Amino acid sequence: MNLLLKYKDKIVSFGLLPIIITLIGIHLFPTTAMLGAGLAISIAGLLYDVLRLKGLNFFLLQGTIGIGVCFLLRLFTGYEYIPKNSLTPSLEFMLLVCAFIHVTAPEIYRNFLKKFHLNFTSSYLLEAKIIVIFSSIHLIILFFLYNKLTPFSPENNFGIIYLIPTLIYVICLVINIVGIQIAATQSPREQHIIRIVPICNGKIYLTPHTENTAIWDAPIMILFDGPLRKSQHHAKSLIKKHQAKSSHTTHKKRFFPRLILSYRTQGCTPAFIQLYILPVSHEDEFKFSKGYFFTCEDIRQNPEKFSNELRLECDRLHMVAQIWKEFK
Repeated sequence: MNLLLKYKDKIVSFGLLPIIITLIGIHLFPTTAMLGAGLAISIAGLLYDVLRLKGLNFFLLQGTIGIGVCFLLRLFTGYEYIPKNSLTPSLEFMLLVCAFIHVTAPEIYRNFLKKFHLNFTSSYLLEAKIIVIFSSIHLIILFFLYNKLTPFSPENNFGIIYLIPTLIYVICLVINIVGIQIAATQSPREQHIIRIVPICNGKIYLTPHTENTAIWDAPIMILFDGPLRKSQHHAKSLIKKHQAKSSHTTHKKRFFPRLILSYRTQGCTPAFIQLYILPVSHEDEFKFSKGYFFTCEDIRQNPEKFSNELRLECDRLHMVAQIWKEFK
C-alpha cells in the first residue's frame, strides 16, 4: 500500500475508479441516480487533478464524457435513446469511442494539455488499447447474439452483458498497478534532492560539507521524498524553519527560494536535483555558522575545495547572481 501511495501520480488507471464504481452501482441502485453520482465523482476527480495536480487524467476525462452523455440522455429522454436493460452496453460504447479517439489520435490529448498548460504525465495508450480491443470484441459478440435472438438465462445475461465490461476496466487498473510495482522494484530508486544557495551582491553563500569540512557546499541540502509538485512548498518551509530558529539572522525580513535549475546525476544512486537560490539584500541577513560568501570565480580557480554539485551549478549560479545584483 505504501508503494501505491508513493507512486499514486503514476498509477494513471486510478482514473478508472469512477467508471468501475458506476458500472457496478447501476445494477445495485436506481440507474439515473447512480449515473449522476458517477458523474459527480468523475467531475470531482477531474477538478482535483486540474486545480491541485495541474494535470489531466485521461480516464477521468473519459469517464466524465461517457457517463455524462448517458446521464443526460437518461435524465432528459428517459428510455428513448437508451432502452431499458441496455444502459451498460451504451455506457461501454461511449467509453470505447473516447478510448478509440485517443488511441488513433493521441496528439489531440497532448495538444489539449499544452494549450491549458497542464502537466503531461503519461500517454495512457496501453490501457486505452486494452479497452478498445476487449470492448470492441465484447460489443461485437453482443450484437450477433442479439441479432440471433438467443435467449439468455439470468446468470448468462448478467455475466455476458454486465460483468464483462466491469472486468475490462478492472484488468486495466490491475495491469497498471502491477506495471508500476515491477518498475519500482527493478529500476534503481532515484533520489530527489533539494539544494538552496543564498546569494547577495553577486556572491553565493556556502558552508562546510557535513561529511567533509574541507569541502564547501550548499548550506541547505535535503533529501525530499514527496512529489515534485510540492518541492517548492517544501523549500519555503525549510527557509521558514531555519529563519525561525537561527540566532545569526539579524533581520526578520521574509525570503523566498527560487528554482533556477533541475538536473540528474548518475552514479551508484541516481539523483534528481533541484537547485534553488535565496536572494538576500545584505550579507548578514541569512547566515549559518561557519558560512562564507564566495564568488563563482573562486570555484573555478580552486574546484577541489568545492563539491561536485557546485562545480556543475557554478555557471548557472554566476549568471543568476549577477542578474540579481543588477536588477534587485
